[in-house]
Amino acid sequence: MQLPAAVIVEVVQGEGGVIPADLDRLRGLRRITEQAGVALIVDEIQSGFARTGKMFAFEHAGIIPDVVVLSKAIGGSLPLAVVVYRDWLDTWLPGAHAGTFRGNQMAMAAGSAVMRYLVENDVCAHAAAMGERLSEHLKILQRDFPQLGDIRGRGLMLGVELVDPSGAPDVQGHPPAFGCLAPLVQRECLKRGLILELGGRHGAVVRFLPPLVITAAEIDQVAEIFSRALAAATASL
Repeated sequence: MQLPAAVIVEVVQGEGGVIPADLDRLRGLRRITEQAGVALIVDEIQSGFARTGKMFAFEHAGIIPDVVVLSKAIGGSLPLAVVVYRDWLDTWLPGAHAGTFRGNQMAMAAGSAVMRYLVENDVCAHAAAMGERLSEHLKILQRDFPQLGDIRGRGLMLGVELVDPSGAPDVQGHPPAFGCLAPLVQRECLKRGLILELGGRHGAVVRFLPPLVITAAEIDQVAEIFSRALAAATASL
């Protein structure tokens, strides 16, 4: 049997609906790939650089992948992407890895400044604390809005699945996704100055990805706006 060249995984799925990987399974995957000599590639494009309360999301599982794919936050709004990999995967010959737009000096300087800021200001701990604060707000809202289903994620990468409490539950007893409610909530939030993304199955997961420097007062304001938007959206159905 021929082994795969690599296994690619998101530690926290982004567009898939903010689904964090089970940490024990992630550790098991690392053991299996290591024993088989198969490269484990971790996609940290959305979750990297303090977003989940750790510098990288794979740190929650205590593993070390063979390849890490990085982008978005590392550039501080400038276009920058990085692939970090172990020495045994480095088969490039000198001068072979060339390209017109590689090594953009301004983007690389911005990336260095971003990483210094994250470390010097302990942004990881701040993101973890603010994520916990927002998560608690969302759990409180669940008491008044049965349309709020699973609340999940890590740090400041959170998602809430909107569900139809009157719909027929699936085989696991979960109510169905409420895809038509999500864009209504998103629109009501936008009217009130809050930008949210949607993702997941049927586009029914509301995604919270605030700036990592968000304050506690701003977290409270986000929760308040989301509450009022939920009330308006559910009343319009």
